Amino acid sequence: METVNISIIGAGRVGTTIAYLFNTLKNKNIKLTCVASRTQHSLDKLKQFMGNEASDLILTTDFTEAARLANCLLLATPDDAIEVVSNNIFSAVTDYRSGYVIHFSGSKSLQSLSKAKEAGAHIGCMHPIKSFASANEAVKTIKGTVFGITCSNHQIKELIIRFVEILEGSTIEVADDKKPLYHAACCTASNYLVALMDYSVAINEAIGIKPQDSVNALMGLVEGTLENIKKMGTKKSLTGPIARGDVGTIQEHLTNFSKSNMDQEIYRLMGKKAAEIAYGNNWIENKTYKKLINILGG
Repeated sequence: METVNISIIGAGRVGTTIAYLFNTLKNKNIKLTCVASRTQHSLDKLKQFMGNEASDLILTTDFTEAARLANCLLLATPDDAIEVVSNNIFSAVTDYRSGYVIHFSGSKSLQSLSKAKEAGAHIGCMHPIKSFASANEAVKTIKGTVFGITCSNHQIKELIIRFVEILEGSTIEVADDKKPLYHAACCTASNYLVALMDYSVAINEAIGIKPQDSVNALMGLVEGTLENIKKMGTKKSLTGPIARGDVGTIQEHLTNFSKSNMDQEIYRLMGKKAAEIAYGNNWIENKTYKKLINILGG
């Protein structure tokens, strides 16, 4: 089996997590050689986080040096920096035949690695469908993560699958030209869930419930809903007044929003989507559906 020497470019939360895991989940055919970052401060933080595990690593701010030390580059930079970093590296390193270059962006296409491909590299993407709030938590919870993978050829696909297996994850394939919509789905499920919870907490705060008390109270509801979605899918997991066709209850909600001068745009938008699901499930009649759409549409 081919020996792969890895350099990671970027020492943020994703780069630090991947560096820690590849350096501790020992694999004789895969070796983390180097971590590079734009700033020494980031490298110092990574060294502190990894402790003795970082003792054998080369840490550098020279991305070109990092590329020359390895036959596999993992680009863990911010999305908008991927193409710039790749172009800069492979303007200097013009021959990377049989090498591999992989980025972690859910939205950026493989075109962002075109300069690496010109240098002879196999190019691909392995996007962890996971929230990286902190490296400390991510290293504990990454097991079981699904990675959205996009590959330029069979060689890079085999390597990415090896990497994901080492991380005890699984994969789904994403077409290169469909990545923005795939990433939009990920953002909606994760980032917009945070926004939706913040909205719910704000509603309770307006009636005198402390934010932390509200979070504690609502989490049981959220976690139960997520478990239902795992078991039954999204559409059959809908509960509540719209699923039951309780038009009067929804009208009461909206009336009290107006009395309190509270923002109700998110409530109305999500309510219409819930009504579509309930109607599609044949849980409410057409007449009830039209009433709900009418009052939710304002």
